Amino acid sequence: MKNTINYFLAIFSSFFLLLGCQYNPATGEKEVNLMSENEETSIGRSEHPKIVKEFGGIYEDKKLQNYIESLGNFLVNTSEMPDRKFTFTILNTPIINAFALPGGYIYITRGLIYLCQNEAQLAGVIAHEIGHITAKHTARRYTQSIGTNILVNVLGTLANNNLITNLIGQSASLYLLSYSRGQEYEADELAIRYMIRAGFDPREMANFLKIMEKFSNLQKKIMKKEGVSNSELLQTHPTSSKRVLEIVNKHSSKIPINPIIGRDIFLKKIDGILFGEKVNEGFFFKNSFFHKSLEIVFEFDKDFFFLNYPKKLIGLSRKDTRIIFDVDDSDIENDISYLETWSKQPRKQIKNFQSFNSNGLVVSMGLIENAKKKFLFTAIKDKEFIFRFVLITNESEFGNYHQKFLNIISSFKKINPIDLEHINPPKIRILTFSNEGPSLNQIIQNLNVQSQFSDELFFILNGKSADKISFGEKIKSIY
Repeated sequence: MKNTINYFLAIFSSFFLLLGCQYNPATGEKEVNLMSENEETSIGRSEHPKIVKEFGGIYEDKKLQNYIESLGNFLVNTSEMPDRKFTFTILNTPIINAFALPGGYIYITRGLIYLCQNEAQLAGVIAHEIGHITAKHTARRYTQSIGTNILVNVLGTLANNNLITNLIGQSASLYLLSYSRGQEYEADELAIRYMIRAGFDPREMANFLKIMEKFSNLQKKIMKKEGVSNSELLQTHPTSSKRVLEIVNKHSSKIPINPIIGRDIFLKKIDGILFGEKVNEGFFFKNSFFHKSLEIVFEFDKDFFFLNYPKKLIGLSRKDTRIIFDVDDSDIENDISYLETWSKQPRKQIKNFQSFNSNGLVVSMGLIENAKKKFLFTAIKDKEFIFRFVLITNESEFGNYHQKFLNIISSFKKINPIDLEHINPPKIRILTFSNEGPSLNQIIQNLNVQSQFSDELFFILNGKSADKISFGEKIKSIY
């Protein structure tokens, strides 16, 4: 069977070569490409609404959008496709990523923009995505997909073996999830070419990746997963800052004498950009969680750090204890029967059940134990929803975190919609660090983010350690 597969791989390779090669001015190579420019545009246009929906919509900020388009088109003019129309979209998500679709569609997330330190770093990200398009990586991936699908169908028919078909199909899917390291390297080469032509300092590409690596390490630390896979950008762009710097050094003689870095203009453009989650996903002001659509708020201890997922919050403690919060769209009674159904445990396993009123809401609470864990199920009922908290801990930590959990429950309340009108998610604010103003420690304490890890987040956002921030310098804060 192995020889059969190799035989047909050779046949199909020859078939695609016979289709004819195209010269790519960006890479200087001849390559097999089954997609015309019109087809690329058509695919990008059809996929665009899906991408926008998947990533939380478009971030509506005319000033910032005009800035991204101006910067993007400036870089396009230095490429091998200066006459091609490119579409630049800011996705309204704190996820840090950027990517491209066929037809000149380039996407940059809101989170990536405010992690950048200057215009040159943002230009490097955009230039890298332009490089994927000019190098025809999206088209090549499409060509690979077409060829693989044909091969799968033929081999599946010849072998009449579903297992082989499934294995080949899965391998193809994995291969097509992201660009190869070679393609990423090529996109970096092209990005540096375009940045130098545009007058930017390409070394800022490597500097941004260093910041991204620090941010990724902070994410792992928060989630207690040191050593696991990287964040979204580093997963889809597997290029290290060291490798980018090696490419930059190859072209160091071409870098302008006074290259553009553009820190002040960049910070001016991002002043006021939304930080973190959108309004309809809930947001944090220090150690309080607000959700305007649900009209709720609760406070939590500094020992917890809450992660905001689409359908739940997960509060991680400094140890092994955690809290899970979600919402059940239900109008049934909030009693021990509900806890029984929710926990999927018989009533006799629910200990210390109690029902009481708190801030005008009915609270039901019961403890379930097994050999290793304690689960404190708590349901809070209003007219429309049942808000649910679960404390998951062990015997050694229960005494410490039980009271902290009860404090969260007692703080939970509904907020008047009129009062909520004046409460909005945190935004990036640009300050000038002055010896007459607050100290760095005071600025960090005043950040409208969860207190745990706030100092590390502040210095990563600003791309500098405390001893490198000087008086008179503009810095990012979150208010």
